[in-house]
Amino acid sequence: MRVPLLVSLRTGPAGTFEARLPRIVSFGYGCRGEIPALAAEYGPKVCFVVGKRSLQASGALNELLEAAREAGLDPVIFDKVEAEPLVGTVDVVRETLLDEDCDVVIAVGGGSVLDVGKAAAALVDSELPTAEHLAGAELPEDGLPVIAAPTTSGTGAEVTPNAVLRDPNTGAKASLRGPSLLPAAAIVDPQLTMGAPPEVTAHSGLDALTQALEAYTSLGASPFSDALAFPAVVRIGVAIRTVYVDPKSWPGRESMALGSLFAGIALASARLGLVHGLAHPIGVEYRLPHGLACALLLPHVMEFNLPACGEKYAVCARALGVGETGEDLLGWVRQLLPQLGVETTLTDRGLREMDFPKLVPAAAASGSTKHNPREAGEEDITALLRHIIDPDSPLPELEEHPA
Repeated sequence: MRVPLLVSLRTGPAGTFEARLPRIVSFGYGCRGEIPALAAEYGPKVCFVVGKRSLQASGALNELLEAAREAGLDPVIFDKVEAEPLVGTVDVVRETLLDEDCDVVIAVGGGSVLDVGKAAAALVDSELPTAEHLAGAELPEDGLPVIAAPTTSGTGAEVTPNAVLRDPNTGAKASLRGPSLLPAAAIVDPQLTMGAPPEVTAHSGLDALTQALEAYTSLGASPFSDALAFPAVVRIGVAIRTVYVDPKSWPGRESMALGSLFAGIALASARLGLVHGLAHPIGVEYRLPHGLACALLLPHVMEFNLPACGEKYAVCARALGVGETGEDLLGWVRQLLPQLGVETTLTDRGLREMDFPKLVPAAAASGSTKHNPREAGEEDITALLRHIIDPDSPLPELEEHPA
C-alpha cells in the first residue's frame, strides 16, 4: 500500500499551505545505489521505465539492472517512452505492470519517462483508458509505488504529483494531477545527468529556471515554497552556463540537480504561472519541446509580469549579481538564451495571429495561468502574443504593486 505522502503545514500569519513530498528524497553522487533496497521494500517484481537510448548508451541501465538482480529483484524493462509522451504509451505500460504482476515502478530518465512511469503506476487498477483520465475522469486514490530517478536537471518530476501527457486524437496536452501521482521515493543522483548533451542540458535547465521563477512569484507562493524556489533560481542561474559549456563539471551538475529538485518541490506546493500556461498549447501547435517552449516564452512573460512582481525579480537579480532591478533580471534572461544556443524566436517557429483562437482559450483555462502573479485573461494573453509577434504592439498597462 502507498505510504501517505501529503503533509499539510498549518501556519498563522503566513497563511495555509501544503508541502507535497515523497516519503524519501535522496540526493548526492552515487545515491542511485539505494534503488534496489528501496524497491525490495515493496516486492521483488520491478518494472524499469526508461527512455529509448541515452540510459542504455551510458551503461547506467545495465548497472541498475545488475544491481537489481544482485539484490534478488526480478526486473522487466519498458524502454519505448517518446519525448512528448502519449496516453497510449501509458496504457501499454499499464498492461505490462498487470501482465507481469509488478510490485513497484522504477522510472529512470527525463521528465517524459518519469511522467509515464508515474501515470502508469497511478492508473494501474483503473478500468478506463488514460485518455479519459486526461480528459477529466477521476484518478484512483492509490496505485503502485514509484521510485523516480531523473537523468536531466529540468522538470522536477521526481517530486511532483502530476504527469504531462498528450492525446494525439484530440490534440490535447495536459496534466494529470493528484496525490497518487507523487513518487514514493525521489533519487536525485547528479552523476545520472552527466551524459546529457548540451541542447538537452540547455532546454531542461531553462525549464527548471522557469519553474523556479514561476514558483517564486506564483500567487500560491508561501514561506515554504519561497525557501526552495529562491535558492533554486540562484543555483540554476549560476550553474547553467557552466554545464552547457563543460558538461562534465561535477560542481555544476550538482548545483543544477539540486536547483531542479528544489524547484520541483516548490512548484508542487505553489504551482506555476503563465509561461507554463502557454507552453502546453504552443508546444503542441508548433511541435516544440517543452523546455524550448518555456525558454522562448520566459522573457516575454517576465516583461508582462514585471509590474506585479518586479521586487521579487529584483531580489533574484541582486542574488545572481546581474543588477538591482527586475528589469535587470529580464535583461539577463534575454542575454542568457543565445548563450545557451537558443537563438530562434516564437515567430520563427510559426507563431501567428490566426492561431490565437486555439492558443488563447487553452492558456487562459490553465491552472498554471490562474496562479500567475498578474491576472491574465484572454484579452491579456492575446495582447501578449501580439506583442511577441510585433514588439511595437503594446502590452496592457498595470499599476506597479510588487509581490
